[in-house]
Amino acid sequence: MSDTITRRIPPQRLITAVNPLVRAIAGSRLHRLLDASVLILHLTGRRTGRHYDIPVGYADLGDALLIVTQHRWRANLRDTTEVTVTRQGFTQQMHAQLEEKPSTVASRLSKAIVQLGRTDAQRRFGLALPAHRNPDPAELEAVVREYFLATITLRTS
Repeated sequence: MSDTITRRIPPQRLITAVNPLVRAIAGSRLHRLLDASVLILHLTGRRTGRHYDIPVGYADLGDALLIVTQHRWRANLRDTTEVTVTRQGFTQQMHAQLEEKPSTVASRLSKAIVQLGRTDAQRRFGLALPAHRNPDPAELEAVVREYFLATITLRTS
């Protein structure tokens, strides 16, 4: 493991190919087959009005669920605060807070890494962290800027 932070996520083609299966399983009795860190965000496009069901990984921080993404679909949350979420076989309304300011995203990631522990945080956020230490805020902010990361915090309505 190196001393720098890198983004470690599956290739987009694989994600695109697997997402229909994940969506089908998440809404069925078989939802337990999915890792407990996958949920489906049900969004409506801001400009198109088109409906999207987006499988995403999340981290349960106790009082909130945290999603880290670099995908453009997040723009649909800029003017929206209420979203529908399917998680562990249940669908519910949640309050979503999108954060795209790099210093704030880095701060949220830093707190989540401490709370979850390095190993779990790496897996859930798709980051390879420096060996044998937690990253400092400046390192995290540089990674947020490099990969255009944003956080979405979900809380029960």
